[in-house]
Amino acid sequence: MGGIYIFIKKKSLILSLLLAIILAAACYYYFAIYNSVRDIRTYPDYKGYSTGPALFSGAELVVIGSPVKDFEDREMTIRTVENGVIMDFYTLTEIEVERVLKGPEEDASNLKVIEPIVLRQTLSGKEKLTMAGYTEMKSGSRYMIFMAKNTYGQYSVINMQAGKFNMDGTDPEDAYNESVSKQRIFSELKTLQNL
Repeated sequence: MGGIYIFIKKKSLILSLLLAIILAAACYYYFAIYNSVRDIRTYPDYKGYSTGPALFSGAELVVIGSPVKDFEDREMTIRTVENGVIMDFYTLTEIEVERVLKGPEEDASNLKVIEPIVLRQTLSGKEKLTMAGYTEMKSGSRYMIFMAKNTYGQYSVINMQAGKFNMDGTDPEDAYNESVSKQRIFSELKTLQNL
């Protein structure tokens, strides 16, 4: 009788250890792999503007505003062909417009801007797909955004990373990615718009 008790106790201990190992492995996978984020950059051809006046002239709509939702809560689209190769991706970002600097005022009402970036979940973690190193606009941060309409009549950010400018210093990724030309463009725009 005592041998059965010891056998059950050992079996219970082994099962408890096994369960603890499985739980630890599942936690590691969830936190270290599944929720990790890898940046994947593409480099498309696009019309770029190297000066503030050229960017302002090339834009159809220029606003100062803030994204309403966090990046993860925005509407994201990824279009693929039959074999799973990605053809196109973008995020629709709803903007609370503070001021219209150029373009029709009515277009700034209920404005949703196409950003060339998306986040997708895979088994090996999250992948942030971005065009030309573009970083998403942060919720609650203020931006000057330069846009043009696409063939579907939707506004999208033009000039990639140098088509949006963080106005209040609350987006460290925008500041971190600033190149000398982006800083120069922003200085020219501030002078042009008396900001």
